[in-house]
Amino acid sequence: MRISRSVNSKQSRLAGFFLLALLLTACTEPQQTAASSTFSQAQQAEQQGLISQALPLYQQAAATGDTKAVAAVLRLRQSITSVAELSHWLQSLPLMETERQPFLAQLGLWQQLPASEVLRYQQQWQKAFSKMTAPIKNKLQQRTTADEPHCALHLQPVLSTAQSALQWLQLSKQWQQDPQLSTLALCFKAPVFIDSQQLACSELRSERIQCDAAPLKELVLQSGATQLLVLAGQGGASYNNGWLQLPETASLPLFRHELSHLFGFIDEYPLAGAIAADECVSGRITPNVLFSKDDLPAYLARWQLNAADIQLTAVESCKHTAQQAYRVVSADSHLQHYELPVPDLYLKLMQQQLQQPEQLMPVAYYFAYLARQQQDWAGWQQLMQLAARAGYPPAKQALAEAAGNGVRQSVR
Repeated sequence: MRISRSVNSKQSRLAGFFLLALLLTACTEPQQTAASSTFSQAQQAEQQGLISQALPLYQQAAATGDTKAVAAVLRLRQSITSVAELSHWLQSLPLMETERQPFLAQLGLWQQLPASEVLRYQQQWQKAFSKMTAPIKNKLQQRTTADEPHCALHLQPVLSTAQSALQWLQLSKQWQQDPQLSTLALCFKAPVFIDSQQLACSELRSERIQCDAAPLKELVLQSGATQLLVLAGQGGASYNNGWLQLPETASLPLFRHELSHLFGFIDEYPLAGAIAADECVSGRITPNVLFSKDDLPAYLARWQLNAADIQLTAVESCKHTAQQAYRVVSADSHLQHYELPVPDLYLKLMQQQLQQPEQLMPVAYYFAYLARQQQDWAGWQQLMQLAARAGYPPAKQALAEAAGNGVRQSVR
């Protein structure tokens, strides 16, 4: 998946202001000392765009316990420094616990906070979500009950830091305003916060984000969530068998691109060699790409379309194989460049699949696969039962085989 490299500066300023208003309620004003003078010098340097000069000055002021300087350092370093390193730095500062706590919350270090403070901060976020989405006819909140017929599929957002919470707020608002996405029978559960060090998401911008699956597996076991939307870490986004992974600064177009993979759409730019070898197989039917023109009759039958509904157009998905791939629309789409629009046909095929959501792989099935790799047969059974309760046919079949042959033998 491609990495989103652009950050909206206006949104960043809004996020910074919001974080100060929300998270620094417990912070004290710096006294008029040398520290405050250093802080002023840092501000002036930053205003002139001299970040390399401003940051050491902010750090110098922060070392005296100046909470405004601490906030400035985190603002400048959080996108380029690991949470573990920032946590260690915070613990080294001469701050009272009540002064340190807002910054721990900002970094998603929930396990370092008292339970009462965790509850308080997360309640603040919920109030912020409600307040900032109030002007919109918020379908997000209208679609929270499992028995509502227009919620064919629920995604469970997983957040960690203050930045990810702010970004999810923006994404959820933009989703409801999007004329295409808002028509999908797809809803979002209330966000769940997981400690950033427990989630341990990677922060290498040049690589796909990797997070620890263990806390997410526990969340699935406790909540029964079928699809996870993890907004954490920095780097490349991906979709992996019910687990949609986005960087904490993800844009709506990037979210939309990765969400398409949930419905089986594949990328229309050159796939990596190993991936292409698995994907580019004649006879395999995907919603947006054919791997042989001979597959057209099967494609039309699978998606209940007429030949006039599509226009086969060569794409480079299988560039690293001997196979030629063809997308089913003429214009470039969001699956080639994620900023581009979603073709109407693609939206139609997503809506069609939401009429049978049990056919979409739940994340519990993927976690059951991981449990099998670890020889965790009890975990495999529990997770596979969750996937079967979601109606996923392969999970039902796996359990039936396990009942007849014994778990270990059936899953080998």
